[in-house]
Amino acid sequence: MAAPLVVWRFEDGKPGHDRQSAGLLRALEARRPLDIHAIPTAHLRLGWWDVLRRRLPPSLAALPAPDLMVGAGHGCERPLLAARRARGGRSVYLMKPSLPLACFDLCFVPRHDGVPAGPRVTLTQGVLNDLRPAPGPRTGAVPILIGGPSKHHGWDEPALLRQIASIVFGSRDRRFVISDSRRTPATTSAKLADFVQQGVSVLSHRTVGPDWLRETLAQAPDAWVTADSVSMLFEALTAGCAVGVLAVPVIRADRIAAIAPQLARDGLVATHEQWLLDGRLPRAATPLAEAERCADIVCAQLLDSPGQR
Repeated sequence: MAAPLVVWRFEDGKPGHDRQSAGLLRALEARRPLDIHAIPTAHLRLGWWDVLRRRLPPSLAALPAPDLMVGAGHGCERPLLAARRARGGRSVYLMKPSLPLACFDLCFVPRHDGVPAGPRVTLTQGVLNDLRPAPGPRTGAVPILIGGPSKHHGWDEPALLRQIASIVFGSRDRRFVISDSRRTPATTSAKLADFVQQGVSVLSHRTVGPDWLRETLAQAPDAWVTADSVSMLFEALTAGCAVGVLAVPVIRADRIAAIAPQLARDGLVATHEQWLLDGRLPRAATPLAEAERCADIVCAQLLDSPGQR
């Protein structure tokens, strides 16, 4: 058996960013044995002088030389560059970078960020995540996942509650779990409690564990997500759910606001209006598997290429 690849995984502590690198490495680990070293970036003190002089903190200098370095989030950019210059190895960044593309060997950038594909850029369908469908029948409750206002989307609480009511009370088999998020207005969270009845539960994001969403989506046949919650839309698609989108107002007609409508036009999700017509949600023949696709690209372009370590 080949020796494990040494991987430095830079983590900025933000769950959404860390799920991206977790998803890529989980898929990569199915292809290669890995020796993963988690490196929190919150307390790293790396200035540009350190990058130029190829200097690393003692905690990093003591680690085995990396074959691969992975990170997501702007807090990981400078550590990735510094480690690449000081210790070698290949670097993978999982977002649209603020540094020049030449600072990284490969970037996986969501298509909606508007970065053109190129030798160092592979476009992805949404952000990567660590979701996987569970084997066997999907017998879990249907989650209704509520986001909140953002710089891209506004909030119409009465309209949203009417949509939820039509789903919950219009279904013969009531097996739903409704959950808010950190962006959900307090008034909306309070009114969600009105839906509690036999077969319908309401959970607060403050009380669920870190694995709740992953485990729930993996077992759910369907999922409903508000249009503002872009990451959860792609997580539900990756988990193999048939996905419906709850409408919220658009306040900026930009790339982020266009994601949910484009998914509906592509037939990957259904809007609430579409669902009202026939009561059906589209289900892809195969779940979205961007982490697996990107792992194959890492192997082909970085690990199996002539320049690999």
